[in-house]
Amino acid sequence: MRNDSTQQAAELAQTAQEYLSAGRRDVAELYARGALETDPGAAAAWTLLAELALALHRPERAMAWLQRVIELQPGNAQAADLLRAAERVAPAAAPVGARYLLIREWSAGFWSDVDHVVVMCLLAELTGRIPVVWWGAQSRFSNDGAGNAWERFFEPVSNSMLRELQKPSQRVFPGKWQGRAFTARIPNRWTGAGSRLVGLELLDRDEEVVISDFHTGMNALLPWLPASHELARATLQQAYRHLVRKYLRPRPEIVAAVDRFAAANFADRFILGVHFRGSDKVEEVSELEGMVAAYFPVIEERLAARSDAGLFLLTDDARVRSIYEKRYASRLLSTTVTRSSSNTGVHYMQHADPAAIGTEVMIDTYLAARCSEFVGLGYSNVSLYASYLKQWPAGSCVLLGSNAHHIWNALVLLMDPPPGAD
Repeated sequence: MRNDSTQQAAELAQTAQEYLSAGRRDVAELYARGALETDPGAAAAWTLLAELALALHRPERAMAWLQRVIELQPGNAQAADLLRAAERVAPAAAPVGARYLLIREWSAGFWSDVDHVVVMCLLAELTGRIPVVWWGAQSRFSNDGAGNAWERFFEPVSNSMLRELQKPSQRVFPGKWQGRAFTARIPNRWTGAGSRLVGLELLDRDEEVVISDFHTGMNALLPWLPASHELARATLQQAYRHLVRKYLRPRPEIVAAVDRFAAANFADRFILGVHFRGSDKVEEVSELEGMVAAYFPVIEERLAARSDAGLFLLTDDARVRSIYEKRYASRLLSTTVTRSSSNTGVHYMQHADPAAIGTEVMIDTYLAARCSEFVGLGYSNVSLYASYLKQWPAGSCVLLGSNAHHIWNALVLLMDPPPGAD
């Protein structure tokens, strides 16, 4: 009898095949990845990925995955046939002339939007493109509908300017952007032609300009790196830390604000950084309310022998800050930021200065990376980026609960558009 994981993987691989047959390569890939996470010996899932690789003119990846199938099933005739076909497929030709990847805003929380940029910068490397970031009017952190909000927070990720991209002679993908200003409102993000295009669908394009406006997970992109890429054998965490160092360069005024607070409050003592994501996250993570109490033993174990230690709290929830203030009193440190007193996320609230909200969470996250140790929530991008911004000593960075960046998120490709989505 097949064990439970083998059976579950077989069912996931079958679902992947059904989506592939229906033309949904993006969803098919994620189900195949999920099958392999459940059972690395799921030959059908490796075969499906190899078929995708061949369709995307990536024979190196196809051959590697087919070799895995043959190791698992030496007599697999389909894999042998596909392997012979892969050996005859020429890799995608190197592009002639400059190719660009324009990264538009994902229109979610601050670090979720940054995550979209970081992952797409890796896609730019993978496809030989120059990345350019433009956070326009649909960014939740933009004060200027005609400007680039990204540059309120970070330096450009390359030396290229937007004007280099939008020339009459340049071909663009997806077609929904043809003849449209690249700074215009994003059309068809969730529905219609050119909607929900993830990294997989951007791998095999020869247009001069490709535009990305839909989030892709890092875990979905790393397996496509060729063996020659410097991150080909990197773990997810290693890849993130490398790309964060390479592409995220905070504006000088933000670095100065972090320096001032750290100099005034962190100097010469142990500081435990703690991030608790409340407000709307309660509706996404069913066990979150119980995790308020789960934090305390972890925190107090680290504070027990350090009577002079400080606790730097990052939270978007005024209710949580009140709980910590009562419990930790004079130990508690925090910046003065906008917080929610309900289950409505701060980034969904109306603000006179939306860019200031992004600046607040960015400063808090970079301050977390200045702490001696850190305790956060694995399902929050704030905590995850605090963990990537620093090479933490072993055991000094603890993320509670599931890690959002390890989840194969087929759901976002299939779900109804979120309320108010654009």
